[in-house]
Amino acid sequence: MTRSTAIFLLTCLLLFVQSVKAQPTVEVSGLAFADYAYLLASPVEGEQGQNSFGYRRLYLTTDFTLSDAFSGRARLEAKDSDIHPFVKDLYVKWSNPWGKGHELVFGLSGPPVFGISERVWGYRSLEKTLLDRNGIASSRDMGVAARGPVTSGGTLRYGLMVANNSGVNAETDKYKRVYAQMAWYPAEPFTITLGGDYAGYGDERTAGTTANAFIGYQASTFRVGLEGFFNQIQLAEADALDNLTGVSLFATLTLGTAWEAVARVDQVQRDLSDVETNELFVLAGVAYQPHANVRFIPNVLVSKENADDEAWVSGRITLDVHF
Repeated sequence: MTRSTAIFLLTCLLLFVQSVKAQPTVEVSGLAFADYAYLLASPVEGEQGQNSFGYRRLYLTTDFTLSDAFSGRARLEAKDSDIHPFVKDLYVKWSNPWGKGHELVFGLSGPPVFGISERVWGYRSLEKTLLDRNGIASSRDMGVAARGPVTSGGTLRYGLMVANNSGVNAETDKYKRVYAQMAWYPAEPFTITLGGDYAGYGDERTAGTTANAFIGYQASTFRVGLEGFFNQIQLAEADALDNLTGVSLFATLTLGTAWEAVARVDQVQRDLSDVETNELFVLAGVAYQPHANVRFIPNVLVSKENADDEAWVSGRITLDVHF
C-alpha cells in the first residue's frame, strides 16, 4: 500500500467519524521504537563493527467511539525498512452483540494468537514474541473476529477469527485462515492460553496447522512467562512436511522506582525441506523509565542458528516512547 493511499484511507475514516450525528469521541495516540545498534560479533566476515541509528516502528493511532455499541481504530505504521507508511489497524468493533462482554470485530485487526503473551512480555520495543518473531502468524489479519467470556465471571474467555491470512496485505487467493484461542485466568497473577489455527494455501503448500500455549505470572515486582508452539505445513509434494517447534522463557524484575531488568531465552527448531536448524536466541537488558511513557533500554541480543555456529551479538540502546 502506497503512502498516499494509506493517508487517504485514514482521512476518509476521520471524515466519516466527524460526520456521525452521535458526536463521537476521538482519541489520537502513538508510539515509537528507536535504537542505536552496534554489531559486536558476526559469523559473516566484515560485518562486525557495523552500527547505526534508526527507528524500528512508528504508530499513529486514532481510536473512535460512535456509541456504547460501536467503536473502532485506524492506525498507520511506518518503519525504517520501508519508507511507505501502511495501514496497521482498520476495524469497527460491535460491543455486546449477544451478551455483556462479547465483541464482534470487522476489518483489519489482531488475530487471537499472541496478543495476551505480548502484553505480559511487555517489551515489544525490544523484540516480538515467539510466534511473531518466527513468522508463525501475522500480528494483523483482515476478517471477522469474535471474543468474550465463556463463564459468567470472565475467568474463561474465547477468541475466534476467520481471515484472509494475508497480514496487512490484500487478499490474493480464495483460501482463509481460522484462529481459535481459550484464555483462562484461574487466579489474579496467572494467565493461561491454549490456541491453534488452520490455513489453506494455493501454492507449493496445501495446508498449515499451528498449536500454541502460554502461561504467565504477574506479581507486583516481577513477571514470568513461558510460551511454546508447534507449526506444520503440508507441502504439495507427496508426504512432504515442514515442521517448526519453539519455546520461549522470559522474566522481568523490578530493581527500583524507575528500573527494571529483563531477560529472555528462545529455542526454535526448524525441520524444513531445504534446511534444518536449531536456533538459540537470548536477550537481556535493563530498562530505565524516567517518565511513565518513556523508557531507555540498554540491551544485548545473541543469536546462533546451531550450537556449533558462531553467534550474532548486537548491543543496542533502545528508546520506547508512547504518546
